[in-house]
Amino acid sequence: MAEHAELIRLGGADIVQPDAPRIGGITPFLKVMALAEHRNLQLAPHFAMEIHVHLAAACPMAPWVEHFEWLDPLFVEHLEIRDGLMHLSARPGLGVTISEQARAWTVAEFQVGEPPSGGGR
Repeated sequence: MAEHAELIRLGGADIVQPDAPRIGGITPFLKVMALAEHRNLQLAPHFAMEIHVHLAAACPMAPWVEHFEWLDPLFVEHLEIRDGLMHLSARPGLGVTISEQARAWTVAEFQVGEPPSGGGR
């Protein structure tokens, strides 16, 4: 988030493109959104459209949201795009469910600790 704040403070962008997962989540995104709005800058969320479509809907300075069809296999539901606009679903939360294909790429838990014995560095 600090990088976006500095970019905005220095007047380094006309359009700010924060990515909520990369800057720490929804709360830091909302802070960047407020800074952009204060400076009258447009905001075009980057990448994770399933999250950003909701955040952009709350921002009067967000003229568009990126869309990547190649991410469709990650979710059971898909964003509705009609007449060039993304429409928010009435489903709870972000309105998407992780697909079985995406679940196969994840692990339930992961323990960080000592490297296995006998391994060199």
